[in-house]
Amino acid sequence: MMKSKSIFTLLLLILMLSSCKDDKIENSVLNNTYVKLVVQPYFGNEILNLDATHTTQEGYDIQFTDIKFYFQDVRFNSEQLVGVSLFDYRLRGDLLIRVNGELADTTGTLTGNIGVEAGLNHLDPSSFPNESMLNIVNANDMHWDWNPGYIFVKIEAKVDTIPDGIALFNHNVIYHVGLDENIQSLSIPNLSAAKIENENIFSLKLDMKAFLEGPQLIDVKDESSSHSAAGQDALTLKVLQNFNAAITSF
Repeated sequence: MMKSKSIFTLLLLILMLSSCKDDKIENSVLNNTYVKLVVQPYFGNEILNLDATHTTQEGYDIQFTDIKFYFQDVRFNSEQLVGVSLFDYRLRGDLLIRVNGELADTTGTLTGNIGVEAGLNHLDPSSFPNESMLNIVNANDMHWDWNPGYIFVKIEAKVDTIPDGIALFNHNVIYHVGLDENIQSLSIPNLSAAKIENENIFSLKLDMKAFLEGPQLIDVKDESSSHSAAGQDALTLKVLQNFNAAITSF
């Protein structure tokens, strides 16, 4: 009789432990949520696809071939989501950030810097952890070895500046812009997350038509290149300020 009772007690204990283990697994799955930030490039009202043709207000046909930028010290309602992120439209599509975590509120203000702050900008890019977007492997061509420092915004395009019906994209546009003094603060108020399965998703719009047209007009024919070198200060700042202003919520 005692033996049967001991076996029953043992079986009950095993069932209880198994139940606790299952609860822990279930809770772990339920808590496996993410915060995601996407940036969709547009040209006016049209979704912008790399290498597709769009037309500027001057009548030039333009094909964007590369859009990249650093977004640093990214916070939502003052809580940091990530230290540094890198947008690479060709490599990662519209994804800017995807981090594990919960949100206390799903509506609020998103803030960050377009660029890399001075305290990080001139450190050895090989010294950052492998997972950091500042590590040279991840940064790749977003770091100048001659400057030294990071490229804050990289935009490359091909333009047909002669509207004669003959497609000849032989005019190159290259904006590789940075420098400590040109870092831009970005703030997007009243931003709301959409909950899709286990992700809270924030969506931003990057309007490359607005980038070219204002706040200051950029004429891609006559203002086609900046590497933030001496003598290019005005265009460098214009590119960064226009780029910042072109990022909005939907």
